[in-house]
Amino acid sequence: MMNRTEVKRALGVLAIAAFFFGGLSMIAAEKVLASQPKATLQLQGQDKPAVMVNINKATTEELIKVRGIGPVMAKRIIEHRDKNGAFKSIDDLTQVQGIGGNKLQRIKDQIMV
Repeated sequence: MMNRTEVKRALGVLAIAAFFFGGLSMIAAEKVLASQPKATLQLQGQDKPAVMVNINKATTEELIKVRGIGPVMAKRIIEHRDKNGAFKSIDDLTQVQGIGGNKLQRIKDQIMV
């Protein structure tokens, strides 16, 4: 499944191709291209730099550095750790409210125990 950026990029390519093959006016092609996002070096959804955080020792500020963990989730992780003791494995994070299998898969390359 294509994300929004990939769809917009594909539409831009199609607009250029249609223009060159005579199926789209220059004005219409410019409108499609103007709607395209500016090129960036960061991938969509990855506005935080990649880090490696120990979930058994990390502070709220350190947990927030993990892409996909915000202040609320960081607080939940710490509260769970304080109440139940250290995490034995990364998979134990699924016991924290709001962290399911999908979220764990997105963050597991940035965390350790």
